[in-house]
Amino acid sequence: MEQAEHRTPQSILDQDLYKFCMQQAVLEHYPDVVVEYGFINRDPSMKFNAAAFEHLRRGIAGLEMIVATDHDIDYLRQTCPYLSAAYLEFLATYRFNPSADISCTLDEVSGTLDLRVHGKWSQVILYEISLLSLISEAYFTEVDTDWSYDGQLEQIFAKGASLVEVGCSFAEFGTRRRRDFNAQDIVMTGLTQLQKSGPGQFTGTSNVYLARKYGVSPVGTVGHEWTMAIAALEGTYENGNSLALQKWYSTFKGSLGIALTDTFGTKAFFANFGHDLASKYVGVRHDSGDPFQFIELVHDHYVRVGVDPSTKTVVFSDGLDPAKAIAIKEYCDKNSLRCSFGIGTNFTNDFKHASDSTKPSKALNIVIKLLKCDNKFCIKLSDVRSKHTGNAAEVRRAQIDLGLLND
Repeated sequence: MEQAEHRTPQSILDQDLYKFCMQQAVLEHYPDVVVEYGFINRDPSMKFNAAAFEHLRRGIAGLEMIVATDHDIDYLRQTCPYLSAAYLEFLATYRFNPSADISCTLDEVSGTLDLRVHGKWSQVILYEISLLSLISEAYFTEVDTDWSYDGQLEQIFAKGASLVEVGCSFAEFGTRRRRDFNAQDIVMTGLTQLQKSGPGQFTGTSNVYLARKYGVSPVGTVGHEWTMAIAALEGTYENGNSLALQKWYSTFKGSLGIALTDTFGTKAFFANFGHDLASKYVGVRHDSGDPFQFIELVHDHYVRVGVDPSTKTVVFSDGLDPAKAIAIKEYCDKNSLRCSFGIGTNFTNDFKHASDSTKPSKALNIVIKLLKCDNKFCIKLSDVRSKHTGNAAEVRRAQIDLGLLND
């Protein structure tokens, strides 16, 4: 591996757009709620060592130095009109406080990393993406070092060209699981060099820093934690989706109008997504489960509630690669649905071993999830059972409340 410079985020904007948007909504609706997040490694066979832990520890400490500059705030003001003046004033004085907010330990025998974030939701919501990218960087600098950047530019250019050629609209969503900052920067270099050689288009990136650097749009929707927290705080899984959607709409007035469908499973989502909300929101996002079944479900749901499916967009973001995105687009076309794609890990962490190019240098499968809000358990019921997260007893209670226990 070419030795990458150790770097914490170089700007507060080295962050996914949706975290800023959620921070604004949290400040408006739940400014004093105290939360706890926890790190989950979905592939525990990928273990950490002492050097990776030290690399991560330095990166976490370095977050204390990251602040919003006048240039950053001016960019957000000009580019993201849905971010309020009051929010940008808050962000201008925002400071990370990792020594108080983050606990992180390593079991050197098992190679298991334990990481927790605790504090006011409005203060600690920005840690998730930075921590995930730092964890991945630490692993691929200190554990799996048998890789290089050779061929990455050519690879991403070919992927992007294949999507443009068949008419796919797609964005880069790879900050959280990027191999390191340089890998994502190479991806952005390649994608912004694409010529308009087909009906598709590269629409932007979730990473605000790189959107500014490359002159493309910062894009994003909303995260599961928004609905998870509201359901817990308001004491209702049955109406958790509708409450979250209503509060989001009240903050952004139709901007950022893509609804996330799988926080408690699509069955529970559609039960809350009647004509009013389906009309107000420009579309929905698919993030787990069979995408082809989902296309049929969402088409039929729009018809059932009296909304023309051809006027709505489905954003797909679940473990995509170009071939899968192209197949999904073809099926959306058959069902008269607009679609777009957010591609993450396949863009920013698709590497082979330098010593044997026939073997993949596998990406980490890691998440940081909301565990508690004001000491109430927060859970997620994915459309894929292995992605359920949270306290097991609370997961079961939610399944019972939503009639999902035997699904």
